[in-house]
Amino acid sequence: FSEKTIDWPGGDLNTAWCRWTKRALRASAKQAKGAERWISEFPERVFLDRNCTIPFPIEFPTPENRTVHRVLVARGASSAYKNQFGGSSGSLIISPDIKGDAHWSNAAGRIQPFTVGDIDPDGSFVHVFDEVALDIVLRELDTIRDFTDYLMKRAEFIRSGKLAEAHGEENLLAFYAIRINADGDHDFVVDQLPTPIVIDRKRYSKLASDPRYIAKRQEDKVSYAWDMLIDSFTTNMLNGTSITPEGYSFDLRRDEAGIREMALLSRYLRRAHGQAFLGALEKGKDVDRFCRVIMAPAGAKDCATAFFIQTFNYAKWIDFLKEKGGYETYRQKRTDLAIIFGKGLLERYPHLRQVIGISREPLGQDHGVSEDLVCIGQTEWTDDERQKIREDCEALNMLQDVRENHWRENEFPDVETIVIQRSPRHLTNTSLNRQQRRALTSKQRKKRK
Repeated sequence: FSEKTIDWPGGDLNTAWCRWTKRALRASAKQAKGAERWISEFPERVFLDRNCTIPFPIEFPTPENRTVHRVLVARGASSAYKNQFGGSSGSLIISPDIKGDAHWSNAAGRIQPFTVGDIDPDGSFVHVFDEVALDIVLRELDTIRDFTDYLMKRAEFIRSGKLAEAHGEENLLAFYAIRINADGDHDFVVDQLPTPIVIDRKRYSKLASDPRYIAKRQEDKVSYAWDMLIDSFTTNMLNGTSITPEGYSFDLRRDEAGIREMALLSRYLRRAHGQAFLGALEKGKDVDRFCRVIMAPAGAKDCATAFFIQTFNYAKWIDFLKEKGGYETYRQKRTDLAIIFGKGLLERYPHLRQVIGISREPLGQDHGVSEDLVCIGQTEWTDDERQKIREDCEALNMLQDVRENHWRENEFPDVETIVIQRSPRHLTNTSLNRQQRRALTSKQRKKRK
């Protein structure tokens, strides 16, 4: 990201636009390209502080396994756009035909104020969001998976030749939000001919007022329970309050992998995981220990990672645990059980690459609660090790009575439409104009005859 706030220079419109884009877009694009080059050449020389004393604590993926998104946030032109052209939201127009220097140079004689296209046509795509567009995009795509998926599909679409013009980022987003490709993902599927197409400025307002969209926002509320878990684990890691099982040492670069997998879920999938998490907390109230697994079958999309929720009822063990070390002993015991359960899942389902386990007290406890996370990778176990895992699970009654439930839910729920049919009004003379009253009077006379 490169963000700049540049005041609108005023004066002649074309000249003002050229001056603003040179400072807000050209300078930012150069800065973002330099940052991308630095990460590629010196990944070990990225720091969190200005004095370069605190190294960035997470390893970057290797170049062949990473995607870099260049995003420019350019503030300062939206108000001028709205003042110049009434009826606009202030979000810049997107026109792929504008490339490179044509954004800020009038040498070609075709400057288009308040319009952006392809800033660096010979390099990786540069996304430009103004203050209006950024707020809407991050509100609608508020998970890292949804946001980066949009950036990738957006870059492909703008360079595909299928788009002539989009009147505002929010309307481009609305076009994307209701279209699904053959893989089941949101995409810029163009089902209308001829191309290139023009996306008008009314799409987002229509989407936001659609009953199915409103219902989606309502259904998504449960998904934010998953976000709260991510925030809790992140806070504990940064504050150094994460519990480390006996025999293990804390390593942020290793241990953050579990949280990263949690964060990679889309808003739609977080809805399922949020429901599973809250449901497990409710189910766990009446039993000593309860586990719920969330996983996709072998061969399905994104089937390599499974999650499970474990509740361990502290209230039922409080007297025993007080003698053995209190609450910290309880958390250690809970984590040990989660590791055994996670290994049991990996042994039972070899298509899994890793398992992420979340442990917490169930609802209705009389004290505060805590969450613990384990991340266990698939291993080439020996036959003896596999046998030991099965025996441990059997001794603890884990994975002995597995019941499966399939989760299916529309992202945009179907909304029942109620049609109210009114009976025809009884016409009176007072509800008609003069011509209609005369015609009605004449008709009544004829009937009397």
